[in-house]
Amino acid sequence: MNKQSIIPTLLALVSMAGQGQEIKRVTAMPEDFMEHMAMYGYEVFTYDISSLRDSASGFTIVIREYDHQGMIDEKKLYGFRTKTMISEFNEQDQKSIYEEKDGDDMERGIYRLSKTLSVGFSPIQSDSIETITLRSSRTDASPWKLTLKPIAGAQQTVYRYQKVPYQPMAYAIDTFIPLVFYGSFWWDEDAKGWRFCGDAELTEEKEKDSAFFKHCPHYYLIGAIILRKITYFSTQLQIFGKKLSTV
Repeated sequence: MNKQSIIPTLLALVSMAGQGQEIKRVTAMPEDFMEHMAMYGYEVFTYDISSLRDSASGFTIVIREYDHQGMIDEKKLYGFRTKTMISEFNEQDQKSIYEEKDGDDMERGIYRLSKTLSVGFSPIQSDSIETITLRSSRTDASPWKLTLKPIAGAQQTVYRYQKVPYQPMAYAIDTFIPLVFYGSFWWDEDAKGWRFCGDAELTEEKEKDSAFFKHCPHYYLIGAIILRKITYFSTQLQIFGKKLSTV
């Protein structure tokens, strides 16, 4: 290879090497958003409830508040449906649904089926308020505010809470099923600092020996009661995407 051909070859190699070291902007992926939101206090715990389709028609969200003396309050959010049946429509609408194959589970005659239940946490809006959002797929979300309490024993007023999800579990009709533990840090006098030490996930069995239940001065249990038959609705059936003519 002569000198005249070597020079262009070297220039081409340098150009290719430079291109390989470029930093290019790319479209952000969902996991990028998730990591970013988690850094700023957003967190969501989601549970698969699709297996409820054959045994339940809805559920009630229950928020129980506790201190060292035991449960001090209980709030119930009624009206979450797990499914809407095609048979609940009038004859003309039923015909349209079957023709368009618009149902979520046509074989079982289900028009809309909620497959997941999520408990979402947003950044604290003030020192003493935490906002959570309760949502099932195919339904609207319901926001709720939790009142927080300062850490007892700390030299200054401090609010610090942490979330601990429960592991998947079998469910029983009309029985409270805990989904998320949301508890306060506690003051360790010996260490002169705040602590929140325990399992990364909880089960009802772990509750017996959990440090959270022994030491947290204030906490909430966010859960659900699965209902075989639901008779009260907070919203009309159009939350599933189609207003029933029979309602």
